[in-house]
Amino acid sequence: MTAHLGNQVLTPLNFLERAEAIHADRTAMTYHAQTWSYGEFAVTARRMAGTLAGHGVKPGDRVAVLASNTPLMLLAHFAVPLAGGVLVTLNHRLAAPELKYIVQHSGASLVLVDSEFSAAAESFGIRTLAAEQVLDADGPEHARTVEDERSLISLNYTSGTTGRPKGVMYHHRGAYLQALAMTHHAKLGLETVYLWTLPMFHCNEAFSVTSALQI
Repeated sequence: MTAHLGNQVLTPLNFLERAEAIHADRTAMTYHAQTWSYGEFAVTARRMAGTLAGHGVKPGDRVAVLASNTPLMLLAHFAVPLAGGVLVTLNHRLAAPELKYIVQHSGASLVLVDSEFSAAAESFGIRTLAAEQVLDADGPEHARTVEDERSLISLNYTSGTTGRPKGVMYHHRGAYLQALAMTHHAKLGLETVYLWTLPMFHCNEAFSVTSALQI
């Protein structure tokens, strides 16, 4: 039986929905000279999800992301599950053969990639979509409902320091509760502006949309 908080399935996508409804005009993310409000962030994430769905991403499909702390990486944390996919963030510091192993082991069928890592991504042998193809998409918005909060939201891999990288399964409920815990631990409030410095491939399951990325 699936556990609920009231009648709501626990998923980090709830944070995005709430932020858009209550704080649509507040700053969600700043990257260099560009800024997104929560309203703009949510629309971009849903359009990105629509692009993924248009490229055949179905519930349970693994979608890898090879990027540094850029808008592509942050938006993928919402767009991939909005499309029903399972997020696989790749450690861009690893060598191409290690990255290829993770992609193959996870069963990823698509990789989203920042241009600086295009050469490595091409060696994976699966379809690639460049950041521009998904971030600048102006197609229909898409938001698949999460039916089971214990369904996978991400596969997180170790860096392989003691052997081949090992994958850890994370579900929607766990990511939701971890995000709440981190928000409480970091004492984030309405006036908080969070400078994200840790690579998101290390801790994608802990991100809450209540914080802002400033680079």
